[in-house]
Amino acid sequence: LRRMLEHYHGMTRDALRERLARFLREVIPTAEEVGIRMCIHPDDPPISRLGGLPRIFSTFDGYVKALEIANSPNVGICLCVGCWLEGGELWGKDVLDAIRHFAGKNQLFKVHFRNVDAPLPHFVETFVDDGYGDMYSIMRTLQEVEFRGVAIPDHIPLMRDDPKLGTAYTIGYMNAILQRARAEVGNGA
Repeated sequence: LRRMLEHYHGMTRDALRERLARFLREVIPTAEEVGIRMCIHPDDPPISRLGGLPRIFSTFDGYVKALEIANSPNVGICLCVGCWLEGGELWGKDVLDAIRHFAGKNQLFKVHFRNVDAPLPHFVETFVDDGYGDMYSIMRTLQEVEFRGVAIPDHIPLMRDDPKLGTAYTIGYMNAILQRARAEVGNGA
């Protein structure tokens, strides 16, 4: 790992964005031609540097810049609620405002639905109903903006030594608040 990191010694955010731009220039034409939609996942944890290297997907503005670089209807975001909650105020925009912004531009393709107990500098991943994030408000906002992408459970804590139990619990919880949000919003989504 150390040798790999040494290869990137001196990397700047601008250089990293240029590498992103080169990659996107290569893949976007094919993605558009065959109808593939690509999602950008946030840095996890969303901090400006990790291992001495800059990161470019750890703020709201970083996401906006990346989408401007892509300039394609086939490139959007995977809004990881857990990452957004981890970053808290460091994002520069709260998770509900981010959902509204990116959905309003048809750039919200996927949602990782998870919760954490607190924002950085230290957080613990929790069950969706046990963290500091208001997951119902998030689900309701997704309904208000008529989100039609996929929302999936993510980083599910272990329950009784069986990963299927935590997954079943999380999906059940998500379905319950989805049904409530649909009933309250009334958009039939």
